Amino acid sequence: MNFQNQGNFTRGSQLFAHKLRMFGQGSTNVFMIGLGLSIFWIICRLYQKVFLSSLYYFAIERYVQLKLAIGEHFYDIDQIGIKFYSLRFKKWMHLNAQDFLHEFYTSQHGFKIQQLLEFLINSALLEGLIVFAIGVIISIVFFTAQGKKTIIKAKIRGADFVGYKCLAKMLKSAKKASKIRFGGLPLVKNSERLHILITGTTGTGKTNMLNELLPQIRLHKDRAIIVDTTGAFTDRFFDPKCDKLLNPLKKIVNNGCLGMIVLKQLIFMI
Repeated sequence: MNFQNQGNFTRGSQLFAHKLRMFGQGSTNVFMIGLGLSIFWIICRLYQKVFLSSLYYFAIERYVQLKLAIGEHFYDIDQIGIKFYSLRFKKWMHLNAQDFLHEFYTSQHGFKIQQLLEFLINSALLEGLIVFAIGVIISIVFFTAQGKKTIIKAKIRGADFVGYKCLAKMLKSAKKASKIRFGGLPLVKNSERLHILITGTTGTGKTNMLNELLPQIRLHKDRAIIVDTTGAFTDRFFDPKCDKLLNPLKKIVNNGCLGMIVLKQLIFMI
């Protein structure tokens, strides 16, 4: 590998690695936004399902269950109790452990906790995934739009580049559309007889443009002088009823001489 190829390889590999790192950072940002939105959604749903007071009594219930599981090996279950602060009566209370469990599961706090558990088991994961997907899609659309905005340069002066359909609509709305069209795009009105250069390499459509132009000239009863070096346009479009062929070598030419033909004022002014 020579020095030049080595430099090209180095630049290419560095550019690829940089793009890969930037793509990784963008993907991480999208993932974190989706994850944050899903967590926020789950928290809001939990707040709808349960009150803080219910969570307070649920924490005590878990402690009572643990105390019963351990204490039954050392004491009679009826002797196991729990002391807690009652939010309802605003004071400390002492209850038998089993009585506390009965009161908890027959109250609204137990019902709320049961609803919460059913939500977490049945629909929390699905809702979280849906919100995560929505967040990812919105993030991708937003970041893509921001990327497009950053590469748009401010216009200082000059014309705007627009699509051919937009340009055709602009000419039509401004009443500047000509009757002559190329591929659906009209020329500027009253500019048809100005200098128009059709250029391009082989196969770019120069002949096709002329093949599209000549029928329109005949349709609108306009006039044109065609220099046909190959005879292709003559074979395709020449009409002896209304056209003049300026070729002294052809028998169909009137007078057989170019000079005699252009002496007529009407033809000379075409």
